[in-house]
Amino acid sequence: MGRLSDLSRDLAELVGRLGPSIVRVDARRGRPATGIIWADNLVLTADHVLEQEDTLQVAGSQTTLKASIAGRDPGTDLALLRVEGLKGVSAPRGRSTDVRPGHLVIAVGQPGGLQVTFGIVSGLSGSFRSWRGGQVEGLIQTTAELLPGFSGGPLVDADGRVIGVNSWNLGRGVSRALPVETAERVADSLRVHGRMRRAYLGLGAQPIRLSEALASQLGQENGLLVVTIEAGGPAQRAGVLQGDTIAAIDGDPLRHLDELFGKLGALEVGSAHRLGVVRAGERKDLAVTVGERRP
Repeated sequence: MGRLSDLSRDLAELVGRLGPSIVRVDARRGRPATGIIWADNLVLTADHVLEQEDTLQVAGSQTTLKASIAGRDPGTDLALLRVEGLKGVSAPRGRSTDVRPGHLVIAVGQPGGLQVTFGIVSGLSGSFRSWRGGQVEGLIQTTAELLPGFSGGPLVDADGRVIGVNSWNLGRGVSRALPVETAERVADSLRVHGRMRRAYLGLGAQPIRLSEALASQLGQENGLLVVTIEAGGPAQRAGVLQGDTIAAIDGDPLRHLDELFGKLGALEVGSAHRLGVVRAGERKDLAVTVGERRP
């Protein structure tokens, strides 16, 4: 029993330390959400909770302040708020790559008073396309229940470090969190650009099975057949032709559309890369500079 008492006390202290970093976000009539103090005067929250931008407020432990939207990204369901004069401590961050199924986690919300639920990591998903069209590299699934108002709040590890951002929209009844690494990348883009800059090639493709000779030569059985090319887009400027088969980017094989989407999601807009294509049975390398996909 002593060990359980120690665990109970440690968890309560952990949540208490994290409390000053968690705020209430009021942007929906009668339905508050949660936000995480991300940096000086910046709060990260869920995008879907921002229904009333003109009356947007953030409430900490002692004060309520007017907030404005620095940027939002419906694809990952994240939004960054600017809150001048916000008092609090930025939430400590860990690494989602340090957790695996079975690890203890805590979901924290601040829809009114501070609330928490407790559970374990039940699974780690691969690439995920959200119902709002965004491509997410992965999600953390847990048994920690997301109570009303928990969207935008942190998922923390046993050391009290943020390893993810919870959102009801990512699970639709299943508790899932966006990994903190993805949240950091999106938040940086929202802070600088007001939006998430996503790389694109300007082409449409579909997976095909390669001939035995090509499969043996390339070391992969599938590739991506280019079926459409956007006029003036990055792919056309690089010399990609309709009917080419894309086999790799920077030497990494591309066999399925998910691999292409996942690779593009990790590339910076304006960066240069090597696109491996097959044309008339011959392998070619084309230099491509990725552009920015606009809504």
